[in-house]
Amino acid sequence: RGVSSELCVLALRDSTGRLAGLAPWRLEHRPLVGATLRWIGDGRASTDHHTLLCEEADRTEVVDAVAEWIIGQAGELWSRLRLEAIDDDDPKIHALERRLIEAGLDSQRIADLGSYGANLNAEEKPPSWDSFLMTLSKNRRKRLRKWQRELLDTDRVTVRVARTEEERRAIWPMLVRLHGERREGMGEQGVFYSPEFNQFHQEASARLLAEGKLYFAVLELDGKPAAVEYAPQDEDTIYAYQGGIAAWALDQDVGHASLMALVQHAINTGRTRLDLLRGDEPYKLSWGGHHRPASTLHVRPRTMAGTLERWVGVAYRSLRDTRRGKQPAKG
Repeated sequence: RGVSSELCVLALRDSTGRLAGLAPWRLEHRPLVGATLRWIGDGRASTDHHTLLCEEADRTEVVDAVAEWIIGQAGELWSRLRLEAIDDDDPKIHALERRLIEAGLDSQRIADLGSYGANLNAEEKPPSWDSFLMTLSKNRRKRLRKWQRELLDTDRVTVRVARTEEERRAIWPMLVRLHGERREGMGEQGVFYSPEFNQFHQEASARLLAEGKLYFAVLELDGKPAAVEYAPQDEDTIYAYQGGIAAWALDQDVGHASLMALVQHAINTGRTRLDLLRGDEPYKLSWGGHHRPASTLHVRPRTMAGTLERWVGVAYRSLRDTRRGKQPAKG
């Protein structure tokens, strides 16, 4: 419908030519709205914790350079910034926003869902499954031990973790199918049905696996694929990004058992954080998740068009929230 996008990645280099920072952006073009500067990978099933990429030592210089570029291109290259899924405690984005406001641009933050993260090493001890269990409620511990006893410790369940590219390729169609079944059961369409999304994650998962930065596993129940976990990981944290559950296994607790296997893998490999990412699903609290607020930052030139666009957005969100039975968002 006339919507198109193009890469607009801003690279910042110091006087020696060293790459000091990146702003991973794209320009989205829409009729009437004009060009909107957005993160690469935002939108549905998007990246969480969007931010400017740089070392801490380069933060001030990178933020200043990005701000100068944005200010200089306002109303020309871009008519609006829409930076979603930014953590409210991100100092780089706070500093950037302050610079843009000081330059006279209009800034507006809209509350986002935020993410949920859990500590896996209780009381700063080395992580262990037993010590992690003690951080959870008594009722949750009872349930997890039941699923361990009745599922993970039985011959009925096998968890196959991809170690090679051949194994990753074998599990991939199961992820697409089971993720699709789960989302369709919720009245939605699976994101992996998009050829572009699927192709990107096929390539990304292959690279992550080769670098030891991916947990990709299928849980089989009675020899049949019942649940899949697709979780990138870094040195400290495992990210429960996507997964799927077979429709026939929804009432057999395999989703819980599959996530248990993921957490146990993280603990056994010395990782200390579980990031359950964006969303307010109740199960995240039961895993010891703590809410990390996030927001979407809108920035516009102080022009008549920018002011009109702002208030159209306010009216739209107010109407949307009223229909959902929520308190209308401010700003």
